[in-house]
Amino acid sequence: MSYKLVIAKDNNKVYSALVDNKKRLIELGISKDNSNELIGRIYIGKVVNVIKSMNAAFINIGLDKNAYMSLDTVSDIHYTKSNNKDKLCNGDEIIVQVIKEAHGTKGCVVSPYISLTGRYVVLTTGKNFVGLSSKINDNYEKERLKNIMEKYVTDSYGFIVRTNAYKINESLIHNEVEHLKSMYMNLMNVAEYRMCYTEIYKGISSVLKFVRDMYDSNIEEYIIDDKEIYEQVLGYIQNTNPDLIRKIKLYTDKNLSLFNLFGLESKIKKALNEKVWLKSGGSLVIQPTEALVSIDVNTAKFTGKKNLEDTIFKTNIEAAKEIAHQIRLRNLAGIIIVDFIDMKDKEHINELLKELTYYVRKDRNKVFVMGITKLGLVEMTRKKTSIPLYQQIDNQKKS
Repeated sequence: MSYKLVIAKDNNKVYSALVDNKKRLIELGISKDNSNELIGRIYIGKVVNVIKSMNAAFINIGLDKNAYMSLDTVSDIHYTKSNNKDKLCNGDEIIVQVIKEAHGTKGCVVSPYISLTGRYVVLTTGKNFVGLSSKINDNYEKERLKNIMEKYVTDSYGFIVRTNAYKINESLIHNEVEHLKSMYMNLMNVAEYRMCYTEIYKGISSVLKFVRDMYDSNIEEYIIDDKEIYEQVLGYIQNTNPDLIRKIKLYTDKNLSLFNLFGLESKIKKALNEKVWLKSGGSLVIQPTEALVSIDVNTAKFTGKKNLEDTIFKTNIEAAKEIAHQIRLRNLAGIIIVDFIDMKDKEHINELLKELTYYVRKDRNKVFVMGITKLGLVEMTRKKTSIPLYQQIDNQKKS
């Protein structure tokens, strides 16, 4: 299936949307031009409290709330000013990167590991080896990419090869590696002379992150309706993969906005509904909470033409495909518990888990299907990389 990546501006908000060839919304990001997303930013912070019983340190990085950092990574900390390099002490100034946004009464989570993400690879400190995306299954390609990257590893940093690097020319990967290495050295040099609480790396905009992180093999067009953003995307693609420039289009129709052309308003409202109807007449009830996401599958008005077990199996299989789509669209993460309709046939249960595992592989975030609990619930986990869609909407309303 082919896709379009749509970047539309409406009421001072920027909507980055991945849609399929039927205009179905697959993934969405919402931001403002002055997006205040914290994840990925790098600061010089000061240790204000070390609590061994919690295995944690609290770091002041100049924000309203102190950041949390696990003590498990103390040996990998980059110190700027420290009285004792063998242990972390109050008053130490360290370089940290935000890895999780603040939530409720809690501050953001930071790490002493520095990760600089490119389109094809990630430079990461504290791990001096080459890691490969689990989504790259071709053994020949794995070996090729590993051989390309091993020569760049140092005692200070290693690299993670992203899915985007699959079958990408070595020269493009080399250029990005050199850029990330230069960026890292510059950050370390700058940190030596900057004051505490200073932000030394902001990263790229939310829109460019969306473009960067999308796998480009099946994207036939990048359609953008804002000239400034168009120029930014054009410049980014020019530096990362010039062959894709032909796919980037500037939308200029004044009679119909790009936002309305793809019906994004109605699609977003639908993506916030608690209930999702299946084509067969069954339904999902999706309820995100602070602790986990619960998804309930119901037969509803689907009765089928054969026996009840067959009806239930077909509903569950259809639900599995829709669940994979919905968690990606809504950007739901963490622990996800699915209450499928009870089935007695073990072959049906195994087939359901197999199908669910297949569908979630299309997600660019890591999703694991853990199996069935003793209560008959399917447990899944999805890696959190940014806030869910409903929180993005709430944040835009408040700002």
